Amino acid sequence: MRLELQARRTRRTISLTPLIDVVFILLLFFLVASHFNSWRALPLNTPTAITGEVSGDDAPAVLLRAHADGGLDLNGEPLDPALLIPTLEAHRARHPDLSVVLQSDPDLELQALVSVMDGIAAAGVQELSLR
Repeated sequence: MRLELQARRTRRTISLTPLIDVVFILLLFFLVASHFNSWRALPLNTPTAITGEVSGDDAPAVLLRAHADGGLDLNGEPLDPALLIPTLEAHRARHPDLSVVLQSDPDLELQALVSVMDGIAAAGVQELSLR
């Protein structure tokens, strides 16, 4: 009786070429999809506590309204956005501890709001409240 033994099969090696291709495609995707710009943070000082006492030496405040169409109102009077900094500087000359209450339209774009806030900071106003 003669038995025939099967020849040993050689194992096939797994090729890493498709895996490397997928890794490079993912790397290319993330490089193209990511943003490499630096973000700037806006410092906002929030009040720590509110007391019930009212003092008579409160800093004067002006109300600045920013509209969705880009227009501004200062204390209810229309204001050209180009004149925002000089107008606030003139107010600060009379009252150095001036504070600004900024009320924005709900439809106002964020970049327009940040531009108004930058103008307020450029005028040297130290206190800004958002409404």
